[in-house]
Amino acid sequence: MPILTAVKKRLSGDTAVVYECRNCGTVLEANEWTCSCCGSIEIAEYESGEYDAP
Repeated sequence: MPILTAVKKRLSGDTAVVYECRNCGTVLEANEWTCSCCGSIEIAEYESGEYDAP
């Protein structure tokens, strides 16, 4: 992704937050504190803009 595009996207606030279990990779809702698949409490929080393909 060109640097100008990345800066514009960052400043525009066009990102959503993704919550993912660090143990099994299940995507969770924001209000879930434990993984419904494996029971882990290790939940990662990512901004979806960090992983957009160029």
